[in-house]
Amino acid sequence: MIPRFYRFILLVDGTHKYISKLKFDTAPYLGIKSVHIFWIYELYNHPDGLIAAEIAANNMISRSLISREIDRLYRDGYVEIRESAHGKRKNYNSRILLTEKGKLVAERILEEAVKVQAQVNKNISEEELTAFYQTFQKLYENIKVAAKERENVSIGQKK
Repeated sequence: MIPRFYRFILLVDGTHKYISKLKFDTAPYLGIKSVHIFWIYELYNHPDGLIAAEIAANNMISRSLISREIDRLYRDGYVEIRESAHGKRKNYNSRILLTEKGKLVAERILEEAVKVQAQVNKNISEEELTAFYQTFQKLYENIKVAAKERENVSIGQKK
């Protein structure tokens, strides 16, 4: 069982490495930072906008990173930040929406993603992809539970 898990970890880490490389190589061409790619794509899929906490949760990153980086997207004209219900413009409850400039970049991200997806899915049937994603989702959920169970517990200690 351990060798299979080790291979799984190597494949996931390697996949993450190549995804990061694709983002890093594509971002300058789009005029943004690689960390912004999925945020812009996600905002594109939410025309009514998202709050920073939603972007952070959906991308499994800290709200403080969103807070620091969203200012750059705002300054560069990719997003607008709407006032919160309390009349404050810049807090975690302010809605973040794409501007027209942001939407154009999102469309380019989508074009690039479709190209990469076609390349990645080459020689894999729709049935195989469906089974893979269902299984991968289960593996993800199981590993998330295992990680939560081990929070604040050193290896070798019992709860």
